[in-house]
Amino acid sequence: MNNSTQKSIKRLSVATIIIGGLTLAYLYWEMIAQLWVSSYIYPLNWNPDIKGWQIFILVARFVGITALFILCCIFLYRTNKGLEGGQIFPKSNIPLIRWGALVAALLAFVHSNYAAVVKGESELMLDSNTILVPLIVLLFAGLYKMAYLAAKDSNLAI
Repeated sequence: MNNSTQKSIKRLSVATIIIGGLTLAYLYWEMIAQLWVSSYIYPLNWNPDIKGWQIFILVARFVGITALFILCCIFLYRTNKGLEGGQIFPKSNIPLIRWGALVAALLAFVHSNYAAVVKGESELMLDSNTILVPLIVLLFAGLYKMAYLAAKDSNLAI
């Protein structure tokens, strides 16, 4: 891979991390505002009957968003390190993408229940995204593994 392509991928990685960091900061701000600013557009209404459920969803959203950002940063770091070593698809990214599918499942579940939790309603909601999003991420993990094996085979053939 030529040097200009590696530089372009590094710039794209930095841009992705910056945009992801800004998104992460906005979501943190939104959650903090919902908890402690009563004049916020959608303030959190605590319901004593489901307070544990509300806390679980809020903590799961905070932890899930943070974990997904960290997984993305690790993925980009490993990809750039692999490119420097001449490896297009580092094998260490395969389990990382699978962990990303697990975190995506958690976040899809939390996202489908977040609006009800903020309003203080006790509805448990599941939508198609709770299953579909992790399956798509797992599909990409499988495609990434196939690309890794194909790149490994092509290196052996040379």
